[in-house]
Amino acid sequence: MSISGWLRMQKDKRREKAILHHKKHIKSRFGQGEDRHRAIQFFEELGGKQGHLGLLERFMVSVDQSIRDEEEKEIVFNILVGFGAEVMPAIENYLYRKDAANVPITWPLKVLDAVTEPREAVGIIVRALDRIGTNYTREPERKVLLVSQLAEYDDPRVVPALIPFLRDHRDEVQLEALSALAKNEDEVARESVLELLVDEQTPLRLRASIADTLQKLRWSVRGYRKKVEEALPDGMHVDRSGRIKGRWIHASSEENDE
Repeated sequence: MSISGWLRMQKDKRREKAILHHKKHIKSRFGQGEDRHRAIQFFEELGGKQGHLGLLERFMVSVDQSIRDEEEKEIVFNILVGFGAEVMPAIENYLYRKDAANVPITWPLKVLDAVTEPREAVGIIVRALDRIGTNYTREPERKVLLVSQLAEYDDPRVVPALIPFLRDHRDEVQLEALSALAKNEDEVARESVLELLVDEQTPLRLRASIADTLQKLRWSVRGYRKKVEEALPDGMHVDRSGRIKGRWIHASSEENDE
């Protein structure tokens, strides 16, 4: 190996060591704020995908002092937004990482929305949801946030991507998908929503939410009338026009329980 090659190798080793050192400090919940700020400055100056990924690590934890936590995350957010669209590869890497189910994504999604066009953002979120799938997860918040964010965009890929999550293994995700589809108001989802309503495995609380959503959207139960009438919670019915009317008689007690 030449001297220049050896020197380059040593420089790369020092760089990797510094990256690991600052990654440790930037996401230290109980460390000194000064150490986190030095780490933030290091990754800002480093730049590139490595620097962007290092900055994103700050969003992994929340420090005990909530005001300081919010301030630091706001600083990192502004730095990342300042890099513009070049942070996109790091955002995708963050969203698709192997421990994705346990990765906080509220701030990274804010960065995503701020630095890219809606069409690109939709593609990234759809791919993230596709990777996660509808299987059971102990922590559903990640899927809930992705579903919620996807509903903010006007794009033909949104509804097809949301429909599978009506059948997620967590009811929190199902309810968010239902809310997202209702916000979109695209009747392409009508049959999928009705299928969930008449499914014997669908819990009563979820059936009530589905029925209430169908009523607000004024979507017909055409093709499902008999099954819908059998599945509707007490207090609700299907009128002559084929639309759901009424209110679940136990709705008030459910709300009070919450």
